[in-house]
Amino acid sequence: MKTSVKIRLATAAADIFLLSVGTVTAAIVSASGTLPQESYSDAVDVLCIMVLCFLLSIVVVEIVSMFEISDSTVHTVFIASSIFGYCITSKDFAGLIVHKGGTINAEVFDCLNFVFFILVTLSIIFFWDYTYKIPFTKKIWAALGAGSAACAALYCGLSPAGLKEVGFFVYLGVCAATLAGCYVHLYKNGKADLVFYVTEALFCTVCGSAAVNFLCSENIIAFPPSGFTSFYTLIVIFLFAMTYVAFVIRTDREALKASEYKLKYERVRTEALRGQIKPHFIFNSLAAIQSLYYKSTQAGDRATNLFSRHLRANVEAGTTDLIPFEKELDNVQVYVDLENMRFDNKFNVIFDIDPTDFEIPVLSLQPYIENAMRYSKVNEKPDGYIKISSRMDGKDIVLEVSDNGVGFDDSAIKPTSCGIRNSRERFEMLMGVVPEIRSAPGEGTVITILIPADKRSRDEDNNS
Repeated sequence: MKTSVKIRLATAAADIFLLSVGTVTAAIVSASGTLPQESYSDAVDVLCIMVLCFLLSIVVVEIVSMFEISDSTVHTVFIASSIFGYCITSKDFAGLIVHKGGTINAEVFDCLNFVFFILVTLSIIFFWDYTYKIPFTKKIWAALGAGSAACAALYCGLSPAGLKEVGFFVYLGVCAATLAGCYVHLYKNGKADLVFYVTEALFCTVCGSAAVNFLCSENIIAFPPSGFTSFYTLIVIFLFAMTYVAFVIRTDREALKASEYKLKYERVRTEALRGQIKPHFIFNSLAAIQSLYYKSTQAGDRATNLFSRHLRANVEAGTTDLIPFEKELDNVQVYVDLENMRFDNKFNVIFDIDPTDFEIPVLSLQPYIENAMRYSKVNEKPDGYIKISSRMDGKDIVLEVSDNGVGFDDSAIKPTSCGIRNSRERFEMLMGVVPEIRSAPGEGTVITILIPADKRSRDEDNNS
């Protein structure tokens, strides 16, 4: 059995256990009759006070941590505060007030408890959306908010008529549907981790607590729920503490990955700078420029200008990550013109460009052009060419570098070229795309780079 399946089964079993253990315990305590009613009530009061102290301390720690330590976020503070509100409006807390000589409005307490139950579940869903980037659009959030408000209105409005179960069970259905949607998204994309398992158990535990309390208050279950909420809340406190620990561990791991990514990128950038300006290319270009000056001062000046533009582009590469595609095409044209100065058989480079409103890593196309010039032998064919093209594919952009040269067996591709390997890594790190190389002997080579719509520019990527 696959590990992921085992984890799902274990999680489901844990959920069922947590949802049932409180019910069974409450039933045993109620049926045993071993404790006098007054002593039992006093014990429940002590448990309720202890739980409230725990929750209050958790809320305070969360708020302080959010502002001072940054291990918490507004999302975890929202969860902790909602659980605290759910507890102080519970039947146990209401019983504590009555036992101490106070008076309460049972209907108001009951409605407030349901509202806080909704807030607890919404806060957990909000946490999932923030942590795992679940694609909840504004319309989905609006529908979820409107549905929750409608269920709260039904529960409170129909409470005097004894029909509040309509709002309650409709909202349980909303919770079940939302949890199922999150399950599908996280498991489909391989994002489910310890944080999700713990918060999902917390979500189900709160739903189970609310359901059993409701069934008890409506006399659908015979035993009284006194002490039940506090017992369940102890489980909730444990799960929330686990959530906090797991979230901190996850945050630390992401920070470590970011640090490793930065180091890797600095290495790739350094390699790119070393690889672009090759000594033999400089010597060959200078020799060609010198030769052109003997023939024509005007041709020598043009070659010198091209060479200076090429050097300037390489210097800019040290401070720039992504540049407009049009500027990269200009860099490529400069490189091709410099190379063509040295050959009697010129390279025919074709530009078949449609969209240009996107960015790519600086000097990322030159390694593919250089490779084609070195190995494809297209300048030895009457109809030989190297082509750079861009076209739309729906909302995505397809960028290609192709030639009709000698080709090679692409099943034996090895990224031996430092320039090509470096370009590939920068495309992957900066844009999340991987160039695909296809070739066949006698048929030429095609390098395809598919740029998704949300990666067309640095600004769009950062805002997505």
